Amino acid sequence: MKKRFQLIIIIALVLFMGFVLRQWSEWILYTAGFIVELIGVVIVIRLLFWDKRNTTSKVAWMAAVFILPVLGVFLYLFFGRNPQNRIFTHNQTNEMHKIASTIHRLPPYEDGKKPPHLSKRIQHLTEINPVNGNKLTLLTNGEETFPAIIEALKKAQNHIHIQYYIYKSDAIGQEIRDILIERANAGVEVRFMYDDWGSAKLSEHFLEPMHKAGIKIHAFDPIRSLWVARTANLRNHRKIIVIDGEIGFTGGLNIGEEYRSNTPDFVVWRDTHIQVEGMAVIELQESFLVDWVYMENKAGAADGFISEAGIGQYFSPKPAGNEWAQVVYGGPYDKEKYVRDAILDLMDSAKESVWITSPYFVPDEEALAVIRRVALSGIDVRIILPGKGDRGISFNGSNSNIETMLDAGAKVYAYRDDSFVHAKLLLIDGERGAVGTANFDIRSFRLNHELMIFLYERDQAIVKMERDFEADFKVSKLYTMEDIRKKSWYVKMKENLSSLLSPIL
Repeated sequence: MKKRFQLIIIIALVLFMGFVLRQWSEWILYTAGFIVELIGVVIVIRLLFWDKRNTTSKVAWMAAVFILPVLGVFLYLFFGRNPQNRIFTHNQTNEMHKIASTIHRLPPYEDGKKPPHLSKRIQHLTEINPVNGNKLTLLTNGEETFPAIIEALKKAQNHIHIQYYIYKSDAIGQEIRDILIERANAGVEVRFMYDDWGSAKLSEHFLEPMHKAGIKIHAFDPIRSLWVARTANLRNHRKIIVIDGEIGFTGGLNIGEEYRSNTPDFVVWRDTHIQVEGMAVIELQESFLVDWVYMENKAGAADGFISEAGIGQYFSPKPAGNEWAQVVYGGPYDKEKYVRDAILDLMDSAKESVWITSPYFVPDEEALAVIRRVALSGIDVRIILPGKGDRGISFNGSNSNIETMLDAGAKVYAYRDDSFVHAKLLLIDGERGAVGTANFDIRSFRLNHELMIFLYERDQAIVKMERDFEADFKVSKLYTMEDIRKKSWYVKMKENLSSLLSPIL
């Protein structure tokens, strides 16, 4: 009887609203349109006079508001607010600070060797020390990356910390999940974190066996309401695994069959990861735990990790080699853009060559100016972009920058047109480099949480990176100005529009 009464009330309300809309629809639409336009004007004025973000993002949002007045306004209200204005809880701020400040006060690893000069500059910028005592192994594509990860996970004895932007419940996702469950049942602490937007299809059904095994799980910045959707554009793009505080992994590969080139969309998924053993694992651990206590959002969340016992358990790796590494992580809430600025410092150090691989190439004004200046100075600048894109706006936005790079004297390559290149690599003079999670675009530089590892000597990882670049050049097409002139007006229009909207998408 109660449900029947509720149904009658709902039907009555629907009929009443239909009557009102029929009688007053023109006035309602006019009023709503006027209000939306007024909000749009307020947004534009605010962007012009009070917003401190970069000009490119401002112009993109103003264009969205004017070109798509209703949709643009709603997109801005939910996705466009300046991340610098984000207010954290006291617990989040306090516990994240406790992790970072404690780790930065740890006695530095001393082996008597002088740090590379460039690493000291980046240290002043980011407050993250370069460390020796590492063994760094560059892993090419899924065929090298996943076997190395699986082997290391199976050997875990104390703890596993795992974080991904995209984690899929396909064959490789299930295989790794089952290893985590087996290790958790064997008494290993397992903490599992995934980005709620990037891994939106990860179901509770898939996660339930992990919960039952005692694995602690967080979805980073879950989107549970329209109001919380203001963080939907600010995602955690890091990929980190730390095992027993001794070995770590990071780089371009998420967890999914496409990263093993096992889907019909691309013949080859070209990607790069890096395995870290030794002292630099401390900073990978720090990055993971800063995000973890942020999601815990409770007093004392950091205490177990930074107590005397916690330092011994989580932050006491043994030296594993003789290679320098510097882990730089940052995100949209940081006052400075640490990852971007460290990359620009790295490029500015070039004397002979700058080689870049990135799936998305939509740099902000400052980054574009730096790389063009380097190319105009006679440095051998080469950029590898996808020959086939995975997303239309990003692919077209990247291609819109090809002409300006060719005009500066850079060489731009399109990777094979039946495959996708997703690696995030920089190689400078064949001696220094960086590998990690950040693309060469505004999203990675300003909107995402990212992480890069900087390498400073021509050791095995740099040598392999150079070999991979040379192999990729051979299977890629070199763009010419003639290719640019042959583009149709329709393709040019798509590229220009995508370039305009890329900073906000």
